[in-house]
Amino acid sequence: MKRILCIPLVWIFLLLHSCNKADVTSIEISQNDVYIEKLKALGFDLSQGFYEDDGGFIVENDIFLSKEDIDYHSNRKLLEVVKLHDLSTYASLNSAKAGGGKKSQYRTTNIVSFIDHSSYTKTISLYLDPSLNNVLGNGLDQAITRYNNLDIALKFIRVQNANVASIRITPADNSTPKKYLMKAGFPQSSGAPYNSILVNTNYYNNNTIRYDIASTLAHEIGHCIGLRHTDYMNRVFSCGVRPTPSNEGSGAEGAVHIPGTPTDGETNSFMLACSDGLDKPFTQNDILALKTIYPLKVPSFYVALSTIILEDRSSYSSCCDYNDYDVKYEAKFYKDQAGTIPYYPTSPFILRGALFHNNSLVQQLNINIPTGVQSYVFGTYTNTSVLEWGTTVSQDEYQVIVYPDYDLYLMR
Repeated sequence: MKRILCIPLVWIFLLLHSCNKADVTSIEISQNDVYIEKLKALGFDLSQGFYEDDGGFIVENDIFLSKEDIDYHSNRKLLEVVKLHDLSTYASLNSAKAGGGKKSQYRTTNIVSFIDHSSYTKTISLYLDPSLNNVLGNGLDQAITRYNNLDIALKFIRVQNANVASIRITPADNSTPKKYLMKAGFPQSSGAPYNSILVNTNYYNNNTIRYDIASTLAHEIGHCIGLRHTDYMNRVFSCGVRPTPSNEGSGAEGAVHIPGTPTDGETNSFMLACSDGLDKPFTQNDILALKTIYPLKVPSFYVALSTIILEDRSSYSSCCDYNDYDVKYEAKFYKDQAGTIPYYPTSPFILRGALFHNNSLVQQLNINIPTGVQSYVFGTYTNTSVLEWGTTVSQDEYQVIVYPDYDLYLMR
């Protein structure tokens, strides 16, 4: 049997928060000493969350193992790990008695802000250090393709300039041994993704072929955009032997269950805490989680903002440009992004924007647009400025901008 590699994909920090479940007091089971010793040999910590139940035992609060199961694994001499699919089965068998079972998909409290003033998507650029090219580069291309094939609000590209990258992928300092394969963090409160992935070149380099390169890179990108480990509440699920602590805790980053994802273990998720060395393309529940967090919004219609000069009274002298003109700001609605098919709203909506004067906000605009109207005029304003020898010496300027909303898309 191929041995599962129990190497943490990422140890971002040591979380010392206690498990959310109420601790279950350990009890003495005098007649079952042999099974207690076998469970310890299989790597289970019996100091808490352990008790006898229905012809077997509950370990780690919510994993049920019958005596037959314990004998089976002990006889096969799996003294360091329990097979992942078996753990998934045990957890689901006794979920009602163990407090509801595992919730398999989690995100951090902060996620990447993906709605801006130009579109409903956000492009995340990734830079790969030149020393990590070839093998790592091919794996990164595969990871990017997997994300981009999902049609979510985040779009991923590679860039060659580290200074403009959203996420920089660089080798870790391996002067001292590292316990992780790769390492990343969680999104910032500003809405930006975490900006760094460190690669342990003792495992990933240009001379070593590993089947899990693409999925491990996708995993770390997942952390950067806010995904927690699928088994964050009990890493025994993927790591086999008990890490310390096995429950990573929600910490300041949070561990928010993603609606719609299942409540039992997700054996093949690319976001499991430990790798078995195999490639893990996104499962259906991984895809559901990403689409739930970052849905791609298809706009109902498009809005183009026009600046129309009504009268230009500008003049020029030997020293100065005198700019003086009346301008009209108008929003027009279209069915297509190219702006060739007019759109007439079939129901009222609110057009949101802002009026600025000399770059200072004057007023937020919330305009009620009725049905059957293909455009809206924000108003007519007079803008003036004087440039002396190319330098602005006075300015009186108005400007209107439009914000995208849930049903419209701003054209540029």
